[in-house]
Amino acid sequence: MKQLTLDHANTPPPLKELNAQIVALFSSDSIDESALFKLIDTRDVLIREHLDSCEVETQKVFAKAELEINGLLVACTRDLSKTSLKQLSDLIRGRKAVKKYL
Repeated sequence: MKQLTLDHANTPPPLKELNAQIVALFSSDSIDESALFKLIDTRDVLIREHLDSCEVETQKVFAKAELEINGLLVACTRDLSKTSLKQLSDLIRGRKAVKKYL
């Protein structure tokens, strides 16, 4: 997987720290999906809080940048889901083959 970048010019420091945790999780050999979804939920809360604290013009710029980042996250989690489904399919196929020879 190529290097995932979740920060942009207007990313506040608390969100940068959380983004670094998410990137580290995606970079690991085995991804803990429950931890990933907790981090993404926390990310959503931080983004909403930041938007509430910004002026309208800043909100628009920040929201536009975050929309692109969210698209990247959706694509990465979709790829993760496809990989998990393929692994599950391979496991089921392997079980059937083993049962055939028992």
